[in-house]
Amino acid sequence: MNGSDFTTTIGDFGLVAMALFVVVQIVLFIAALFSIVRSENYASGGKALWALACFAFPLLGPIVWFVVGKDSSM
Repeated sequence: MNGSDFTTTIGDFGLVAMALFVVVQIVLFIAALFSIVRSENYASGGKALWALACFAFPLLGPIVWFVVGKDSSM
């Protein structure tokens, strides 16, 4: 194994890891939007604000929704 083989292997791993991260982020985003729409704890205004937060912060918004927003009510 020479140096370029090792670099190619690390590069391939990085590409796969990034692709997996993007897929997980998209699934989390879509799951959060469905959860927001189906939530009975919020009126339409609260749902719109949470959806806006998810669109504004595509990684952090859904995480905050599932940690804080899903079980609280406004």
